[in-house]
Amino acid sequence: MTGTTKLRILLCEANIRVLTRLAAWIEAMGEEVITTHDGIEALAIFKNESPDILLVSQDLKSMGGIELVEEVKKIVPNQAVVMMLNEEDTIFKRAIDLQVDKYLNKPVEATPLFHSIESLSQEKLWHQEFKTQKRVLQDYKDAIDLSFSVSRHNKQGDVIYVNDLFCITTGIRHSEVMKGALNPLNNPNSDMEVVWDALNTDLIYRDRQIFKLEDKSERIVDITAVALMNENDEVYEYLVFSDDVTEIIHNARKIKNQELDSRLEKINHAKELSRVKDSFLTIFTHELKTPLNSIINFSEYVVKHLAKEDFKKKERLLDQVEEINSSGLFMLHMITNLMEAMKLKDSLIDLKIIELDINNTLQSVVQMKFHNVGEIKLNVNQAKEILIFSDESRIMQIIQQLLSNAFKYASSCVNISVNDSESEFSIIIEDDGPGFSDTTNVFNLFEQSDSNSLTREAVGVGTGLFIVKQLCDRMAYTIELFDSKELGGARVLLSGPKDIR
Repeated sequence: MTGTTKLRILLCEANIRVLTRLAAWIEAMGEEVITTHDGIEALAIFKNESPDILLVSQDLKSMGGIELVEEVKKIVPNQAVVMMLNEEDTIFKRAIDLQVDKYLNKPVEATPLFHSIESLSQEKLWHQEFKTQKRVLQDYKDAIDLSFSVSRHNKQGDVIYVNDLFCITTGIRHSEVMKGALNPLNNPNSDMEVVWDALNTDLIYRDRQIFKLEDKSERIVDITAVALMNENDEVYEYLVFSDDVTEIIHNARKIKNQELDSRLEKINHAKELSRVKDSFLTIFTHELKTPLNSIINFSEYVVKHLAKEDFKKKERLLDQVEEINSSGLFMLHMITNLMEAMKLKDSLIDLKIIELDINNTLQSVVQMKFHNVGEIKLNVNQAKEILIFSDESRIMQIIQQLLSNAFKYASSCVNISVNDSESEFSIIIEDDGPGFSDTTNVFNLFEQSDSNSLTREAVGVGTGLFIVKQLCDRMAYTIELFDSKELGGARVLLSGPKDIR
């Protein structure tokens, strides 16, 4: 046998000597053999053992060979049978009627026996393979029928077959579909020219179609159409698989809309929180400014008059009052910055554009605020006259804040340089302080540096660089933070167009 499984052969022969010889040959072939010389016993064995091949002689005890074959065929109509006949046997016609597979002349020789068994063995393998393939194909068909709406179409695209799911999904009766009530290859809601161009060119078409049904509802369907070819490579039919994705699409849209509503709700909630916070800060800073002005004015008045008096512990009292004044001024500065930040955040500032020399503006800021900076050295590197059109008070505010920030963190020196090109100018401020650990969040309101590691720790509420960034955005300037290669601290680059009109 060509396969890996042994054949089980029921050998029926009345002559014990012949029976023994034939059994030995069959075993030598590697097959399994069951022997008997009695016809009735053979039938009982057949029922119990279900052999692959029945090798039978006519002259059996109790029941003739042809009668045994008749009984066997009643049980298994396609049972493989080999009959061993004498020349004088008259049962040949009956054997043909019973569809006996092979015949051997007695006395049987080894070679014809081997060829008969080998032939039936191969036929059995083919039969098993055919049954297997048929079962697999049926499983495929059942799986497809359960999963897809299937339709077959002739060369003109007319429907010639649909499965049950096609009718169930569309709600259209089979007879109506066959009349063309709904046809994936003739859908008025799709561009059929594209469909047929794909089928004629690539022999396959994939797309999503919308079908409008009689009840005015719509079904969204993924279509795969394939051209079937004959042996001459000619298209003879089209097979279409339709997957209804209506519910999937609708559910996806519903989820998307829910996510959108959720995001909008979060955005509105955040806006409301921001509005409440801004309102609180505006009211809070406005209400603080009046008493602070009173504290500052009163402390200045006290210092002025105490200086004229002469009494014990005068110097100590003067120091304490001056401390009150200094603290009040610092708080007023923070509140003023906070109010400025709120205005910038709400875009409530107007620009007054004039022509100015950026070098003169820088010198004015240095003279007013940084002429006395203690042990920290300020190095100013200015170019020739650089004329720009900008809001002088706002650009002074930016420079002042950047220099204040640099002096706040510098150890010994601050460098500032001014440069320009044909259409742009730039100001670079560097210090030898610790630098920035976070160059992203530092421009946010109420941020000083990295919230987890404040590399540039200092007193303040984190409005300075926020104001700088808002002003730069308002005037189309760019503000960038780097590490200073020259001084080892922070490097701030302010750049922008010379004309912001």
